[in-house]
Amino acid sequence: MQKAKITVSGISRTGEGTSRLETVNDGTFTEKNGYCYARYEETEASGMSGTSTTLKWNGSQVLLIRHGMYSMRQEFAEGCSCAGDYRTPYLVLPVETRTKRVRVRKIPCGWKIRLEYDLAYGEADVNRIVTTITVDLR
Repeated sequence: MQKAKITVSGISRTGEGTSRLETVNDGTFTEKNGYCYARYEETEASGMSGTSTTLKWNGSQVLLIRHGMYSMRQEFAEGCSCAGDYRTPYLVLPVETRTKRVRVRKIPCGWKIRLEYDLAYGEADVNRIVTTITVDLR
């Protein structure tokens, strides 16, 4: 395993407006069996303290797995929908991830992942989300 700085930047648009969030996390990176893995602990800034996040990716798909106080599994592959649950200490919400675009590219200092997707909570609320994840291996 290699140390990594993992930056997650997101823009979320709903009918009520736009919100932005960026977190920078110390984590680890490894490659195994044709997949890359990055893992980090969520912080207070993300609102998910007490949660571990693992990212697994190849050239065309990304899997995000959260364990701990908050848990969720999201799969991202262009044109695909993935149903699941978002579990918090307070409630469980059914969610559906509808992926529009996945871009994974190797950069000189690591990896850059860009995800564009709709996240539906129940039947009414839909967030349009663009997330950029940079895994810096310097």
